[in-house]
Amino acid sequence: MTHKPHSPRWILPLFACLSASIAQGEQNPFDLEEMVVTATRTEQNIRDVPAAVTLIGREEIERSSAVTVDQLLQGVPGVYAARMDPSSPNRIAQTYTRGLPGNSRTLVLLDGIPMNVLYDGQVDWSQLATQDVERVEVVRGAGSGLYGANAMGGVINILSRAPEPGIRTRIGADYGSLNSRRLSAAHSQSHGLTAFSLSASRFESDGYNMWRPDASVPPAHRDAIGTVKDNLNAKLVQGIDANQFLEASLSYLRDEATGFYKPGVDGYTPQTREQFVPSLRYTREDDNSETQLVTYARIGHQWADTLSPVNYASLSERGEYQDRSLGLNAQHSRHIGAGQRLTLGLDYLNGEIDNHYSYPGTPRLRETLGDLQRYGLFAQDEIALGTDWRLNIAGRYDHWKTGGNQTDTGTGQPNSNYKSRSDGQFSPKLGLLYKATDNLNLRVSAGQAFNLPDMFNLYANTKRGATTYWANPELEPEKVNAYDIGIDYYFGQDGYVKLTAYRNDATDLIYSVQRDASNVDKRNVGAVKTEGLEFEARYRAYRNLLLSASYTLNNSVIVENENNRKLEGKQLVNVPRHQAHLRADWFLSPARLYLTVNHVGDRYGNDANTTTYRAYTTVDLGGAYAFTQAVEARLTFANLTNEKYEGIGYIAPGATVTASLQARF
Repeated sequence: MTHKPHSPRWILPLFACLSASIAQGEQNPFDLEEMVVTATRTEQNIRDVPAAVTLIGREEIERSSAVTVDQLLQGVPGVYAARMDPSSPNRIAQTYTRGLPGNSRTLVLLDGIPMNVLYDGQVDWSQLATQDVERVEVVRGAGSGLYGANAMGGVINILSRAPEPGIRTRIGADYGSLNSRRLSAAHSQSHGLTAFSLSASRFESDGYNMWRPDASVPPAHRDAIGTVKDNLNAKLVQGIDANQFLEASLSYLRDEATGFYKPGVDGYTPQTREQFVPSLRYTREDDNSETQLVTYARIGHQWADTLSPVNYASLSERGEYQDRSLGLNAQHSRHIGAGQRLTLGLDYLNGEIDNHYSYPGTPRLRETLGDLQRYGLFAQDEIALGTDWRLNIAGRYDHWKTGGNQTDTGTGQPNSNYKSRSDGQFSPKLGLLYKATDNLNLRVSAGQAFNLPDMFNLYANTKRGATTYWANPELEPEKVNAYDIGIDYYFGQDGYVKLTAYRNDATDLIYSVQRDASNVDKRNVGAVKTEGLEFEARYRAYRNLLLSASYTLNNSVIVENENNRKLEGKQLVNVPRHQAHLRADWFLSPARLYLTVNHVGDRYGNDANTTTYRAYTTVDLGGAYAFTQAVEARLTFANLTNEKYEGIGYIAPGATVTASLQARF
């Protein structure tokens, strides 16, 4: 890694952003000398990392029609991003890694800040509008050796844009099918050692009737499901001297779902979530070391009402959910000689949930409380063994303490007051890279990872009809032993081919178990195996033609279920066996065109594998024309084949079209 002690390090990202703000004809979408930070928590060239890593850079994001960050992941091997359309409510979006279903089994970070909600592990993928994303780094494989909980299948790190040099302004407007419209604006300015940026966006869509034909809601009561998403982001960077800087940032999201049921009732809120993520970051770097200290908060507030299923015209429950996390991360990296770098660090998180439920027309109140204190200590040694070998050894110890209770004033409803509980987990990680030639890398990695039970499974008892669904404060963490081996071949600066074989052996998976006719318990009863192949390629076929492709073959099998042996050998739900993605980009200055083909194979809808979501293939076509270096128009046709395919519980909208106008000055 090259350092420039005579230039403030925080200035460097500004010039990286500048390259993304000029006209497409001046960009270089073929650059393969990419730097990443997530795989090792230190900056290094992606070609030197002994892990399966995919980088989605600023230029690729600019060319994409994605509105939410999870839409950017659809071409990443080993990742299943199930959002069907940007009008889909954010909280029903699902993203899985390496065949392990459930959002909580993949750790999602925003500038290194954990974004998985404590209550249920969900992720607010709309926290940053895509205009505010500099790049997305996806590291597949066990990540708890550096990041702790949730990183069973991998780590997805969303890195926000830095302020740009000089004075820069960007504005945009989109309009498309489903009465979808988006307005966005961003401004950044720098002077001397000070820089700031401010951005805002609003996306609205009337949505569509995405109900499955076999949904339990009668057709007369199914309404279109739409969304309103508001984003506001601010960042201030203050250089201290040539080697140090402070960065303060604030990210705000309001994500509202609309519709769902007819006729509804005045004051009905299907689902609305607000989330604030403030942070303060200090960085110091010199020729031999780097120190970083980050403090942050993630404050979420959600409202969700339930309508009576008798006529969907009266409220039966009003829910208010609050989750708060305060965190601290500190790490120090130091070069020890010419070929070794040692990193030491600590993480601390203090979080709590406070959920309130009321029942209109009755005095009944229900409240669920939960808290978590967690700290982790980690170390990593990156060793260059001569010029051809790279060895990474990492390990992390996490200790946590949880507590919670539930009160319910309803007659016959469950009440619980749980004792606090603490435990710990050590997670090792090993990676080895061999540079066989200048163009050929061989790599292997192995590690252990874990997922803490979320607050819903630990403390949220519910009773529906005559059945009580019991939480379990004695649940153990889910655990996985993960292995992969890969080969990367680079065609100089023209492209690459990467192939990875992986296997995950997971134990103590949490299931809902029927105790008797009236009670269902949460228990650690499962063991699963996921294994497969990941293929990824990018190639510059001609000077102005870029081709990219990915393919995933995955087999996710229930190995053990002590409660129901008949499920052993069955496939995990909602996980496709086959995924493929093809894309071609033509750069015909001042125009550019792209064509995308995306295939998702069959997925099972239940543990017994008796229901199936059928495979589908979509085709997208888009283009852009730059009238000047500052003004560009875009037109996108999504799902040209009009596939009304099945997502996770909902149906896709079919073909859509979107037109947009972007300006930079």
